[in-house]
Amino acid sequence: MAKSKSGGTRSYIRGRIGSDVYTIGKDGKGNKQQVVRSLAETVANPRTVAQMRGRMIMSTILQARSGLKVIIDHSFDGLSGALANLSEFSSRNYALIKADIAANPSTGNVFGLNKFNEKGIKQGAWIVSAGEAVLPSAVSLTAESGKMVIALGANPATIAGLKAALDMTSEEYLTMVGISAADGAFYSRVRINPSQADSFAITSANVADAFAIEGNVVPTIVLNGTNIEITISDIAGNCGIIISRKVDGGFIHNLCQLSEPANPVWNSDNALPTYPVGASAFLNGGDIFGMNETQGDGSVEPGPGPTPQVAAPTISGTTPFETSTIASISAESGADIYYTIDGSTPTTESTMYTEAFSLNATTTVKAIAVKSGVSSEVSAKTFTKEEPAPEPTVNAPLIEGATEFIGSTECTISADDGATIYYTTNGNTPTTSSTVYSNPITIRDSCVVKAIAVKNGVTSEVAELEFVEQQD
Repeated sequence: MAKSKSGGTRSYIRGRIGSDVYTIGKDGKGNKQQVVRSLAETVANPRTVAQMRGRMIMSTILQARSGLKVIIDHSFDGLSGALANLSEFSSRNYALIKADIAANPSTGNVFGLNKFNEKGIKQGAWIVSAGEAVLPSAVSLTAESGKMVIALGANPATIAGLKAALDMTSEEYLTMVGISAADGAFYSRVRINPSQADSFAITSANVADAFAIEGNVVPTIVLNGTNIEITISDIAGNCGIIISRKVDGGFIHNLCQLSEPANPVWNSDNALPTYPVGASAFLNGGDIFGMNETQGDGSVEPGPGPTPQVAAPTISGTTPFETSTIASISAESGADIYYTIDGSTPTTESTMYTEAFSLNATTTVKAIAVKSGVSSEVSAKTFTKEEPAPEPTVNAPLIEGATEFIGSTECTISADDGATIYYTTNGNTPTTSSTVYSNPITIRDSCVVKAIAVKNGVTSEVAELEFVEQQD
């Protein structure tokens, strides 16, 4: 979170794809903001058609992310967290849109481009999920009508037959998702109704009761012979199906790319603003750096200016430490900080630093600062946990002597250098109040000698030896 100039709170997501940097979020007044620009930019507005088109592509993707978020924040396997899934969506589809523009520069594009800050999702062949799962062979899609067909085949029209046809449990999902040219994204997530018994007979009158349904649109469900047809007419012509299979407590998904919209007539340039282009009146009139393109009047822009620099962040915290320590990271004003604690080199896909964090094991923290699309050198600091010194110990004393004797015998006790020996001969456990050993002990009757050694306040375990008097 960062403070706005008005003192409010500005929340945002920032990332980078290729040479384009994007930010989406809200300003301190709650107004939606989108910023997309090339790393080469040093003026407020894009300065070339290529840069402006890059902004339009990211603006289009961010609108799609917003409309499809409930689908794509979990549908790319192997990624943890919604932000990682959203970033994967952006990365995959950015490449698709650029390729579409290159193949169809004038008209017939699969993807339409949003004008900057234009609201609403555009139709296109979006990749909305990717993973290891595959759709059951019993499932097919008629994209032109927005219809998903489940073929029961020889399976009976029951809940048990539906499970067998789909090879799915009631904990797994099929999701129809698509884009309406007029009204945005729609989805309907269906699963086999867990409240119905396997013997539940599916008929034309109750076929909808065979499913549990959630989403932002209610599909039409009919039984047509041995087929169950689930239709969302709003997304006819630009839709797809995602399967969510449960594995080890989580879900895996299939690769789902929405069908191409019917009769696309998009023009890749018709979303570009009509800024004046030329050396004398170039876009917003800002200085021109970093480009080398011929403009409309035949002039050539100057070559690259100096590369912006960002200072490496500072990592602070107490080290070495005994139990835990607090690590904090600071950077120059306006810079975002990304860090790792697993030894890997941080990137803009790493954890964004927002507040100090606790460490309770030896850890190397690495961090970068990113400002205006420029990354700093990597800072690193190792926080070392000191293992506590082992508790001091004293060896138990050694008691020696003839354990079977006639008349009398001598008992000797030895211990570590510097240790004091305390002993008893009456069977009691010795303490520091017992007799201090200094000379050999003369033993005339059967007894058990017990002894301890004490050094620097540490007491050893008890040693003991039994002496038995023998008769003549």
